[in-house]
Amino acid sequence: MKKIISHLVIIGLLISINSATLEAQLFHTQRLYPNTKVIKERSYYGCRGGKYWSLAYVDSIGRIISKDEYHNNKLISRQKIVYDDNNNKIFDIYIKEYDDRPKEIDTLIRYEYKYQNNRIVHQLHKFSENDSIVTKLIENKGDTLLKYQKQAFYYRPDTKNTDIYETIYTLKYKNGLLVSKEEKSDKGYEIKLTKYEYFENKRLNHRLIERTSIYRPNRPSIFGIKPIYTGVPGSDDEYYRYKLDSKGRVKVFYRIIDGKEYKIASYRYK
Repeated sequence: MKKIISHLVIIGLLISINSATLEAQLFHTQRLYPNTKVIKERSYYGCRGGKYWSLAYVDSIGRIISKDEYHNNKLISRQKIVYDDNNNKIFDIYIKEYDDRPKEIDTLIRYEYKYQNNRIVHQLHKFSENDSIVTKLIENKGDTLLKYQKQAFYYRPDTKNTDIYETIYTLKYKNGLLVSKEEKSDKGYEIKLTKYEYFENKRLNHRLIERTSIYRPNRPSIFGIKPIYTGVPGSDDEYYRYKLDSKGRVKVFYRIIDGKEYKIASYRYK
């Protein structure tokens, strides 16, 4: 099992399959697709330019259990997903289709959960033998305010030490929807507050990020500059638009930034 070098594959999955709630959950909630067998997605953002597409295969209860990624018509990777009885993933298996090493398992990610009243109160996210992330619920006020502690453990083979990074998340809910998420890191210099607004059908409409420097409160970020988004068009202030089919599934997903609309992905269902 190899150590993950980046999380680009995971980010891509979240964008393509659950773009309606991309930034709206601390834990990834699997969207179900009843009466669907295959989802074809084509990506248009950044260098992908419509040349990258995928086929996601759905089981009998509507869960995505595997996904094949293509560049033009060439298969480049496969993903297998295994779930527990609560429809939360317990294994992510990524298989790279190299020309010289076909079907080589590149990454295996494991998840373990502890539940309380059907809510995740402890999650172990293990992505290598020595590297993992532990997230646990540390405060719950009537299911409208939840506070989580996330600790990331990264092993350094050169020093044989494990670095620990801690982040505290405070989530506020209204009518069952997440309306704000605050992130505060023990190694960081600013507080990140993300606010969410929704359409009547509960799909995400607007996401706004506010950054407050802890040591320089009059500066918008640590270095006084806006963060740079690469790959997918992005901003701290984004709106979203969707074209839906007759069953309420997303056919086309758009992001709107500074009044300009970007086509991110399109979907077909069988």
